[in-house]
Amino acid sequence: MTRYPWWKYLIILVVVLPSLFYALPNFYGWHSAVEVRAPAGTLLPPLATQQGWLQAAGIPVTRVSSGEKGSTFFFPNNDAQGLAETLLQNKLPANAQVILSQMSAEPDWLRSIGGKPVNLGLDLRGGVYLLLRVDTDAVIKHALQQDSSSLRTFLRHRNLQYLAVNMTGPQNLSIEMENPTVAAQAQKAIAGRYPDYAVVLQPNAVLKISITPDAASKMKDDALQQAIVVIRNRIDELGVSEPVIQRQGADHIAVQLPGVQDTQRAKSIIGSTAQLEFKMVDDQANMAEALKGQLPAGTALFYGVHGAPYVLYTNTVLTGRYLSNASAGVDNNSGQAIVNVSFNNEGTRIFGDLTTKNVGKRMAILLDNKVVTAPVIREAITEGRAQITGFSDLKDASNAAIELRAGALPAPVHISEERTVGPTLGQDSIHDGVMAVVFGMAFVVLFMTLYYRAFGLIADVAILVNILAILAVLSIMGGTLTLPGIAGIVLKIGLAVDANVLVFERIREELRLGMSTRAAIDAGFKKAFATIVDSNITVLIAALVLFQFGTGAIKGFALVLTIGVITSMFTATMMSRGIIELALGKRRVQKLYI
Repeated sequence: MTRYPWWKYLIILVVVLPSLFYALPNFYGWHSAVEVRAPAGTLLPPLATQQGWLQAAGIPVTRVSSGEKGSTFFFPNNDAQGLAETLLQNKLPANAQVILSQMSAEPDWLRSIGGKPVNLGLDLRGGVYLLLRVDTDAVIKHALQQDSSSLRTFLRHRNLQYLAVNMTGPQNLSIEMENPTVAAQAQKAIAGRYPDYAVVLQPNAVLKISITPDAASKMKDDALQQAIVVIRNRIDELGVSEPVIQRQGADHIAVQLPGVQDTQRAKSIIGSTAQLEFKMVDDQANMAEALKGQLPAGTALFYGVHGAPYVLYTNTVLTGRYLSNASAGVDNNSGQAIVNVSFNNEGTRIFGDLTTKNVGKRMAILLDNKVVTAPVIREAITEGRAQITGFSDLKDASNAAIELRAGALPAPVHISEERTVGPTLGQDSIHDGVMAVVFGMAFVVLFMTLYYRAFGLIADVAILVNILAILAVLSIMGGTLTLPGIAGIVLKIGLAVDANVLVFERIREELRLGMSTRAAIDAGFKKAFATIVDSNITVLIAALVLFQFGTGAIKGFALVLTIGVITSMFTATMMSRGIIELALGKRRVQKLYI
């Protein structure tokens, strides 16, 4: 038996067992694979037919799996993977997606409990890195050009006669009115309708319109978010595994595409635009029959972003190229979350005719063939601005607004930096990183065993569990391990053993003062605890600062260091103490070899 409380052993088991299970997938390795996916409405040949093509070509296949998204073929090496990709691309329909990927080799039972390996960063796996600069100034210029057309329509509908609307600068418009009286009326009307603009009445009945600093800043920020959404949509659609797309600074986006070696292909993926469509909903259709494939003529079945089915007319009444902007807000009357959308001049005319003829009907807004929302048209909308309701909260509306903006043409994007990391270099980095961890662990184990004997072995077990816990937390979080992250693990091995050294030296000191073995162990852990906490808190603060203000590789290092600090606090105190107490039991120990 042991004197250590049973509930502390229970805590140790609750931490150690999940750490073992969720770290285990990282030791099974990876398989070369080819994924086959098809967009909605595309029919693929049967799986057996695809397998027959590969067998006839003499391409070895180790395993085949199929799911809702498509099928996956596994191969023994990269050469077979490359041959299979070429063959399937030639045989399958043109819009089918044939994706090279690396799939974890962990068994199904581990996958069923959510086990998955840690994502490998670009420096370990290889791929393409692009640093993009978004021309945010062009966004403001484009907005002014769009609003110049909108202002003409607005003034005509208010019967306010104008002579000309001209752009006088990158953030300024001027409107020449018929006379000062009409100019004063127009100033008041425009200020109420367009709160993002400052309207100044100048001599000779001229209105100077300029965008406010807050509005300009928001437009630039929205443009960057829109560009990120568009890039992510395109990359996800084409199946690049585990991409990293992050904002960097005021106007840059860092894109990492692990496993992609074709830089030109990556550029084409990023440069394309999300597809936004408007279709009318057939509310008379029988949904039960539609789900069985019995659809009325001229309709098709589509699904929403949350999986809800819709029967829509196949005719696209409006596309995203007519959309100029979308922003989330709150309705002043009802307090409900809304999305305000605006169209360009041609879109205003089309949307006005459409809503005039379909009051009371539902219109679906689709992004990449998925229904974002399907609002009811309450009234004819002729001014090029619409209000979409039906969102659960402001966050939901904000997400929809970002998706809608992604359908509009993005701001110009320029590539500031590009580089390709080869898979061979990535494998070398993994090998070197693993060797660093192995040798670092081996030297620590050897030193602790020789210097502290049995207590050193206990510290070694705690360090091993600490490494497994770091891998498990990264796997559960879906975190990405980079080469600096491996450096963080090596550093944490040293920091973790430092806590055990503090405890063991304190126990030695108490023994030299004549204290009994049990009392010395108890005093050693209690008195060293405050010092361990102090030292780890300073490391934790440094790691959090690096994570907050660092980018890329620095964040990876800081993330691993932060997780390691938390796990080492547990293993060096509670777990080490539990193993020692379990080994000693309730025996009277006269001498400790430490």
